[in-house]
Order: sequence, then structure tokens, then C-alpha cells
Amino acid sequence: MIELIINLFSEGKIYLFFYLFFFVLAVLEITNDVKPYRNVLAFISVFFLMFFTGLRWETGTDWFSYKELFDDLELNWFFLLNVFSFDLGYVILNAAVKIFTDNYTIFLLIDSIIALGIVFWFLKKYSPNPNISIFVFYNAFFVAQFMGSNRRIISLGSALFVFYFVNQIKYKKYALWQSLAFLFHRTSIILIVTWFIPRQRFSTKKIFKILLLCLVVGISQLPFKLVGFLGEALSAFSTNPFVDKMLFYSSNNEEIVSENTNPIILMTLSVIKRSIFIAFYLYVVKKNKGVLDYLSDYFLNIYIVGFAIYLLFNGSPIFQMISTYFTFIEIALIGRFWSYADVKTKLIFLGVLLLYGFFQLLSSLNAYPELYIPYKLYTSQ
Repeated sequence: MIELIINLFSEGKIYLFFYLFFFVLAVLEITNDVKPYRNVLAFISVFFLMFFTGLRWETGTDWFSYKELFDDLELNWFFLLNVFSFDLGYVILNAAVKIFTDNYTIFLLIDSIIALGIVFWFLKKYSPNPNISIFVFYNAFFVAQFMGSNRRIISLGSALFVFYFVNQIKYKKYALWQSLAFLFHRTSIILIVTWFIPRQRFSTKKIFKILLLCLVVGISQLPFKLVGFLGEALSAFSTNPFVDKMLFYSSNNEEIVSENTNPIILMTLSVIKRSIFIAFYLYVVKKNKGVLDYLSDYFLNIYIVGFAIYLLFNGSPIFQMISTYFTFIEIALIGRFWSYADVKTKLIFLGVLLLYGFFQLLSSLNAYPELYIPYKLYTSQ
């Protein structure tokens, strides 16, 4: 970790620049003078991030596998429909871009604009404080998720709209966003669970009971073993790629996790971080005598379910990543709850967020530091 900090300050200053830049905007967002321009500032931030991830070269996870797909892609339907290693929506996006150009950087830019455009669109509509949302987004999700999985990032953004339209019980729009998420990453099928999440906010006691129960069950690793058993059972009747993934992840859990990552330490830090955020949310609920808007209540429930899924799959970082679809709502949740907090509470929690952001950034980089530092521009190819 010490070596990572030294590298970050010597060769990874660009990551620190964005960390501080977004934090300053989050602080300024509190003031009445800046508040009218919060969406403009948020757009500028997202615009920078689009080019930051779109103009990278050999930086971030899964670089070579995604570039190889783009380079080797054949523009015929037989080839496109038989690329089983990647989801159909992502393959078609590659093909659509390759019709016009063989430049992989242009593809990355388009992919980034789509993924981050969806996120900004959602935050603009449903986060009253988009700059605090972007600060949390950058540290918790952007580096770890959006500088790697070119296809999953579109699914994550789509998940945000899935939650909203489930809450509104708008079946057609839900089906549209659910389909988009599934086309870009099959694991997003888990979002169907959203229909079973209650709209009425969980009580504080119920939240503690849910999380404690999932923690106890997760320690036994029973859910993880159950997935492996289910995968083996289904493999006897099907060769579906989704079943193959279940088998692969359940039987190769340790091998596909970075050697720099200690699952126990990672989970402990994640539990501490999420517990701090939940403590803030519950404090805000208490200070407002339990009276919040219906959408904030529902988003909190989604976040709790995501945390519960994370605890259930203790010992399996790969399956724990599925919980990200639900915990991703955090970027909108913090923006909504921020509106209900007084200035004193905001200033205190900003101090917490300053430390949280730095250590979360370190955590994101720690798995594969050599893939992120130094950041390389497309001009270095």
C-alpha cells in the first residue's frame, strides 16, 4: 500500500487531480452562489471523465481482450452471433463503430460517452446535488468499473433507470432499460430482483436484522457453494454461456482475483465504508423525523439490498460484484439525502468523505496498480 501511495503521488497525479477537483465542486455545491450552476459543473466533470477514459491507451483492466475483439471483429452476422465470450449488445456496438473506422480510440470514446452519458442523464434528473454524487462515483466506481469493463459500465448505468421505472411501475420503459442492461452484460439479469424490493422504507431495526442475517449466512459461504452446485446441476442439461460462467466463477474464485487483493481485508474495508454511509443516511432520516420523499426511501432500500447481497457472498469477490448493480444507486442516494442534511452535518460528513475518497481511490487502484499507473494517452501507442 505504501508503494502504491508513492506511485500515486509520483506517476499517478492525474487521479489525485480529479479526486481533489470533484471534492472542491462538492464543497462549493453547498453554497447558494454556486448551487444554480450545479448541473453545468456536473456536466463539465462528466465531460472530462468521458475523455479521460476514452483517450486512454493500455490503461485499465481487460484492455487487451476488448481491443482484440475490436481488431479481429468480422462484419458479418454469422461471426457476430457466434462471439460467445462477449455480450451481443457490446459486439454489435463494436461492429457499428467498425463500419466507419478501425480506430479503437474512437470506439472507446463512443463507449465512454454512452456509459457516462447515461449516468449524467440520471443524476441530472434524480440527484438534486450532482457534484457530491460525482465525487462518490469517481472514487467508488469510475476507476474500478468504468476504466475496465467497457460493456458492464453501460449495464450499470441502465440499472439506475431500471430502478426508477420499477418504482414508477412503468413496464415498457423498465423492459427497455432491462433489455439494454442485459444486452451489454448477462449478469444484469439479477435486476429482476428489483420487483421484489418494497417501496416503503425499511425501518432501522429491519435494516440491522437484514444485514446481520446476511452476514451470518455469508460467513458460512453457503450461497457461494449453492451457486456452484446449481451451476453443476444445470450443466448436465445445458451448455448455455451463463451456466458456464456460473461454473467458472464458482470453481476458479481464488485464481481470478488479483494477488494484490486480500478478500478478507477488502470485505472488511467495504463493510466499514458502507456502514459509515448507512449511518449517515439513518442519521438524516432521524433528524427529519422519518419524513423523506418516496424515491429517496426506495433508493435506500435498493442500497440495503445491494449491501445484503455483498454480505451473502462473503469469500467470493467475483459474485460480490453482482451487488454493484444495486449499490451503484449510492451515487444518486447521496445526492438526494444531501438535500435533507443541514450545513453543519454536511461539513462534518465532507471531512469524512475527504478521507473516504482517498482510501477508496487507493482501494480501486490497489488490485492492479500496474494497469492504471502511469496513465497513458492514446498518443503513446
